[in-house]
Amino acid sequence: MKLHSVKDSFCDENVRMLGVTSFTRYSQVFNPLLILVGLVLACRHRYSFILAETGWSGLHAMLLSWLTRIPYVLDEHNVESVAFKRMNRGGRLGPILLKLYERAVCRFAHKIFCVSEEDRQLLASEFNLGMEKIVVVPNGVDIERFHPDRNKRGVTRDILGIPENTPLILFNGKLDYRPNYDAVGTIYREIIPRVINEVPDAKFLIIGNHPPLEFSHGSLVFINTVDRIEDYLNAADAVICPLLSGGGTRFKILEAIACGKRVISTTVGAEGLIGKETEAHLTCVDDWGQFASEVIDAIDGDHDAEPNRHFVRKFSWDNITEVMKSQVLSC
Repeated sequence: MKLHSVKDSFCDENVRMLGVTSFTRYSQVFNPLLILVGLVLACRHRYSFILAETGWSGLHAMLLSWLTRIPYVLDEHNVESVAFKRMNRGGRLGPILLKLYERAVCRFAHKIFCVSEEDRQLLASEFNLGMEKIVVVPNGVDIERFHPDRNKRGVTRDILGIPENTPLILFNGKLDYRPNYDAVGTIYREIIPRVINEVPDAKFLIIGNHPPLEFSHGSLVFINTVDRIEDYLNAADAVICPLLSGGGTRFKILEAIACGKRVISTTVGAEGLIGKETEAHLTCVDDWGQFASEVIDAIDGDHDAEPNRHFVRKFSWDNITEVMKSQVLSC
């Protein structure tokens, strides 16, 4: 959770990080010391709004807003209660309690940012909210950093020990996050056997922390988190996103498209990103046989096609920042 003044809302040099206590799962939802620090800061400075990053910090923002009369904005990265339900987390009662909590922090927010029109509709229907308070502010991509770069293909493949002409399919993410972990299992069980039956020398590169090494296969290569994921995207022939749960929109898909890659995804994986901006690069398939066929087709195609102007206009951070500014200033 952050307190902002309008004049410095979007200037990195004016952002100050304050450590309150060591982080725990419970302190993320409620920490009395954070409320106290927030009140002290509000007395010392003139703040225009409070920004809560995700619903998990919404209770702090809601209480501080009530105590200080400073409006608060909730940045909903996804609809958490729906994501929990999809992941079968918390048993039967967990998603119900989370939905009640999420409804409260949404209803008391002055504005709610969400990442897609699908999430906007979902928030409105799930929590009985007026559409006028929910604003779509999409996840974005750094166009200067993520772009097609054929020079990185050979260099990065040399680091990996993968020959230039070997088909390379990439999946990346936080691998101790359940949806990503399950996706690796799907790659191992459903996608690799079908692809290597047609393309025996194909390699699947999985990048992320805590790699699940129990999924061992001669065509599967794990490496830990990397500093420049864009280099590995540019070394790949195709990118896959076989997710079956989770929520929000995927940075990994936006970054892959910005680097000119074909992306094959499930409908859930591509949620909120299907449209004219991505249609030239993104294919959505929920049948594993067809998914594998699309992967094979992608590794035979153009690996470096520039994203279209609609993609750049919608998903570049410069344009997204302007949307946020206009909405925050109206609080």
